[in-house]
Amino acid sequence: MKTNVCITLLLLLLSPLALAISVTTAQGEIVGSGQNGAYSFKGIPYAAPPVGQLRWLPPQAVAANKSPLQASQFGPMCLQVARADRPASGMSEDCLTLNVWTTDVGASPRPVMVWIHGGGFRGGSGNVPGEVFAQKGAVVVSINYRLGPLGFLAHPSLAELPSNMAVLDMIQSLKWVQTNIHAFGGDPGNVTIFGVSAGGMAVDLLMTNDLADGLFHRAIAQSGYATWALPRSDKAPTPAPRNTYMEEAEDAESMARELVARVSNKPQTREMLYQLDGRQLVEALRGFQVPIVDGRSVQEEPGIRFVRGRQNPVPLITGGNSYEGSGMVWSGISNEDYRRALGSDVEEARKLYADDKRDIWLQRMWGDNRYLVSARVLGDSMRHTTAPAWLYYIDFLSEANKGLEPGTTHGTDGYLIFTGHLAPDEATRSVSNRLQQYWFNFASGGNPNGAGLVNWPRYKRSTDKWLVISDSDRAEAGVIQKKLDFIESRYRNRINN
Repeated sequence: MKTNVCITLLLLLLSPLALAISVTTAQGEIVGSGQNGAYSFKGIPYAAPPVGQLRWLPPQAVAANKSPLQASQFGPMCLQVARADRPASGMSEDCLTLNVWTTDVGASPRPVMVWIHGGGFRGGSGNVPGEVFAQKGAVVVSINYRLGPLGFLAHPSLAELPSNMAVLDMIQSLKWVQTNIHAFGGDPGNVTIFGVSAGGMAVDLLMTNDLADGLFHRAIAQSGYATWALPRSDKAPTPAPRNTYMEEAEDAESMARELVARVSNKPQTREMLYQLDGRQLVEALRGFQVPIVDGRSVQEEPGIRFVRGRQNPVPLITGGNSYEGSGMVWSGISNEDYRRALGSDVEEARKLYADDKRDIWLQRMWGDNRYLVSARVLGDSMRHTTAPAWLYYIDFLSEANKGLEPGTTHGTDGYLIFTGHLAPDEATRSVSNRLQQYWFNFASGGNPNGAGLVNWPRYKRSTDKWLVISDSDRAEAGVIQKKLDFIESRYRNRINN
């Protein structure tokens, strides 16, 4: 359905932005507000509430608005473990909403940047300052998607359903963008998806998902983990790769039964599952939530799809940080677990990480294994397509963190792209501003390079050049090359075994 854009200023201008503004979309009129140099439209439903008998169904079409939708507040966060900054009162199973920021709904179509939040697929939300990129000239969208076992479950009693409802939520939100974003001044033919950590992995999953073809045109996977071993349902393709321990891949149905048993000891029927308290379900999860290879909603591990040349052929930026291992503490994997995963290779690994003392070397290697080898494998695998790739490596510490951290910690790039420009120290502000400009340039024209920035070469395995982002930026060949060679050889062995 073609949208007619109807812009109505509802109040007299008291500033460069109207206090309220209305657009007409395919689902009806939506009223936003002007704040922080941009118009925002928050809490817009993009799918029907996934509650009751819709709990584990793919996202369903949202009903049209019967009256103007007042979009001045973020919608509820999807159910997750509550904490001080995420109170339970702000959460709901009815959470499939998105947010839009724009500076001019009537301008010629502008690039669209769709943010997919991180949080281990068990936490987080789309509540970000999207005006940062809107002020540069993009139309920004952030989304919520189902989390934990409400978003990823392969229970035998739900055998006919896909296992990755959250991935289907993301795809549904991108369909909403295609239908509606021009009402906000965006170009549906120039959509960039980007995210950090689980959000980066979401980008990897969408890059390799047949159901997402044509819904986006560029991708930025920050600290994604496409090469990490995933559990498999009984509908996953065979032969299966090995898991991290070079053993048989984890069985997703067994994992689902075990998790449900932590909530209730009743027979695990379909009816029983729908009666479970959603909050108790998400709180029963241990460690990160992981996507599930079910052959349908996730056709295969994304790294394997890349290696086989089955990725979406769109320009890609991917990379990570120098101390990604800081995230290991939340993963559910201990130092001893990871030491066991190294098996007979543990002594060789220790020599490669000899500069790190005590067990911190295991954490750093875990981070390189989970995130940085993924970036290199994906960058190399883009040679199967006509689309270019650019790899980055952030090795920056603010003055306040020097001597306190052994490197740039996991998630730092998320901070830098949205709020680092507000930091008290000039060095952090400078790194943030440069990173934001690289990202916006890429979203605008498919190439991160531009005036005032260090030239960032396209990635080729023969030169292995990354952009190292630090106090100053530089193109460098062979970033932690020997470590990544070792880790990648283990990955290739895992998927080819």
